Amino acid sequence: MTRDPVDTVLAREIMTENVVTVRPNTTVEEVARLLMTHRITGVPVIDEAGRVLGIVSEFDLLAKRGHTAGEIMTRDVIAVTEETPAEAIADLIVQQRVRRVPVLKEGRLVGIVTRADLIRLFALTRWTCSNCGYFERGLHRPEVCSACGNRTFTLEREPPGM
Repeated sequence: MTRDPVDTVLAREIMTENVVTVRPNTTVEEVARLLMTHRITGVPVIDEAGRVLGIVSEFDLLAKRGHTAGEIMTRDVIAVTEETPAEAIADLIVQQRVRRVPVLKEGRLVGIVTRADLIRLFALTRWTCSNCGYFERGLHRPEVCSACGNRTFTLEREPPGM
């Protein structure tokens, strides 16, 4: 099934742009303080040019030994572009069992999408049947309307508070 770009939410629409980051020489104590202070579960480790070298997560802090972010970071980073559909990001996060994916533009960090960003999207959007108006929540377009069997849906975004 082809996707209508109007009915696709992209990474650039849901990503957090002001990403808390660290450098490879940041101490693990400082990383732990940043996670606690910002109430986040991980931070990208970047170089001077903004390229992602790795990620330090809560797990890395608890499970690995080292003095700096560069020593304990996870190096195999799964990243996406600004044009990656939200449903593809959700699939990646579930399949790879990660909590966040950096968003890159021309190889440089421009944002991050977390599970919380996807939950927010889930709560504020719905797929509405163009035939009967029945709607379903989810990051994936339904194959068929549960109420009438129609196969055409519109992605609707609710204003906050609804």
